[in-house]
Amino acid sequence: MMKRMLSLWDGTRLGWILPGLLAVIIFLLLTSGEASYQANLVAVEGDLADDQRQDVYQRLIKIAGQKQSLQQIKTTLEKVDWIHRVDVSKRWPDRLMVLVIEETPIAYWNDDAFINLDGKVFVSSFEIGGDLAQLYGPVGSEKSVMQQYQQLNNALLKSSQSIDVLTLDDRGGWDFTNDVGVQVLLGKDDIMERIQRYLLIVENGGLAAYMNNIKLVDARYSNGLAISWKSSEKDLAFTTNYKNQRELRL
Repeated sequence: MMKRMLSLWDGTRLGWILPGLLAVIIFLLLTSGEASYQANLVAVEGDLADDQRQDVYQRLIKIAGQKQSLQQIKTTLEKVDWIHRVDVSKRWPDRLMVLVIEETPIAYWNDDAFINLDGKVFVSSFEIGGDLAQLYGPVGSEKSVMQQYQQLNNALLKSSQSIDVLTLDDRGGWDFTNDVGVQVLLGKDDIMERIQRYLLIVENGGLAAYMNNIKLVDARYSNGLAISWKSSEKDLAFTTNYKNQRELRL
């Protein structure tokens, strides 16, 4: 009797174990070694607006009739300008999970695009932009302009200033306009040295109280600054020892 009960119990246990094993085997086959994957259900995840999510769904619908690997789906979506990164994964039995991380604009780029923290330029109809700085530079200079923007802006923040516009011209010269409309010429070389001199004279030379009256600051001098005032015909030159000097380095 005992042997018969054990035999029946083993048979019953085998009856519910086998379907489970079969499901696991099928899942493993789907998730390893397959070159393509056909999903019937798709979920788009991420901190996205409704129109962004809809845009992703529409792009997935376009390739729904094609069998594509997860990597191919990821690559296809990451070619979209406003998308920064995509993670694609499967869920048993036929669900596709798509995590979308959008690009974060740090500044405007050349009047017709945005630029992210890594210096990647992108176009997005989903971004309003808002109160962002404006960066300008030749094609191919995106990363160096973003790097310079971060360095200069960090230095300026110590004196409660920030950059509204930063420009790298075709000759390699830098200049920026701060948040109160003062344009500062930095030239080509020794940029960080010149910005430190500018900040030193602004704070210690008494210029901080007159920033709203200043039109332009030329920081390309070796020992000081040349100041152009908004409402005065006379330009003043400030040096570290408060004496005028004529040497100018581009």
